[in-house]
Amino acid sequence: MKRILTIILLVSILIPMNLIAQQEETGGEFSIDINFRPRFEYRNGYNYPRLESDDASAFISNRARIGANFDNGFFSARVAAQDISLWGQKMQNDNDGSRFTLNEAWGQLTHNNFFARVGRQSLNYDDGRILSVSNWTPTGIWHDAIKLGYEDNLNTLHFILAYNQSRELTNAGTFYEATGQPYQNMQTLWYQFHNKSGFTASAVFINLGFETGDPKTQISDKVYMQTMGTNIGYENNRFNIMGTAYYQMGTNANNQSVNAYMLALRGGYNVNPTFSLYGGMEFHPGQDSDSDKKRFMDLLYRSNHSFMGAMDYFKGNDPYGVFHKYLGLKWNSGKKLILDLSYNHFNSHKEIDVSGKLKKNLGSEIDFKFNYPIRKYIMLEGGYSFMFATDAMPIAKGRPGDPDAWQDWAYISLTINPTIFKGSF
Repeated sequence: MKRILTIILLVSILIPMNLIAQQEETGGEFSIDINFRPRFEYRNGYNYPRLESDDASAFISNRARIGANFDNGFFSARVAAQDISLWGQKMQNDNDGSRFTLNEAWGQLTHNNFFARVGRQSLNYDDGRILSVSNWTPTGIWHDAIKLGYEDNLNTLHFILAYNQSRELTNAGTFYEATGQPYQNMQTLWYQFHNKSGFTASAVFINLGFETGDPKTQISDKVYMQTMGTNIGYENNRFNIMGTAYYQMGTNANNQSVNAYMLALRGGYNVNPTFSLYGGMEFHPGQDSDSDKKRFMDLLYRSNHSFMGAMDYFKGNDPYGVFHKYLGLKWNSGKKLILDLSYNHFNSHKEIDVSGKLKKNLGSEIDFKFNYPIRKYIMLEGGYSFMFATDAMPIAKGRPGDPDAWQDWAYISLTINPTIFKGSF
């Protein structure tokens, strides 16, 4: 571990010093942006089936961000603060800043096609299935890390290093209490090839170190889990297709041996400038009863809401597994308004015993959503979804539920994201 830390420190110091020696400082551009997003949600069977006696819930969440940016071509930086709350949650004279934080605070040096970025930053790769900014959640997801990279017209290569501690230690080892990031250290390598014809192929390898030692004795015991995968696709003006495969092995944060995978395929076709069709499938295996290894994947730090239906019933970590198929239609009015309607069907991978009968059919979900840009920096969006669950769904979700009860969810959101100042010096 000491050797790894030494390498990380040398890389983070020597590369920026080498770049600085090759380029003179100049003036640059400075800007300030804000992001304000109130969102109303109605939950009446969201995330899992409700009982007939359960009452619906409703609330308004709010995200407020302000960011400052600087870029002179060689050195760039961003610092952004955010406050997350529910309407009515905070007192008018609230002094609790627990939900106020910096979600970005990084500096970057760039020379030719190389760059080095250090600090708090979002990691968003491929379709966000494994590493994502997770914009749907009010808080988003960030990492305290070093990112080194090379980018040109055909190739993008990123190498990411992170090492976390929950407090400053002196002569006390490296025990990590996961009060912040869920991992103690991370090493990620991501490569993508892309050309003008529309072909892309990427590969990722992620090594995560978790603390499984004893909090009482503060004796550190690290275990490591590896996730690797690929995304291969093609896109032109008429259609697009993308295939995804991931494999996971090693030992997770719960000290379980892991041997898991997932597969996905999606595509779309533009019928004309107004209408487009899309569809796909996603498969996550369930747990084998005779296996002492965890067989379903941990999808890590991803955007849940972008996959397997808008009602977020499935996240890939389901013991019975899930096989998701979907088909959708998107209509672009040409006058800003975009409408999207999709049908989703869910099966389990493993058979589920329902009153002595073995079943796999979990149910169907209908999703409708719209987007309307009021201005370039003001977006109004909303959606309504409902689930037709079978009697196997509550068992698959591991909690009581009533498939005969009406299950639905709705939201409406307003995102205001202008740049309020921009200047050069």
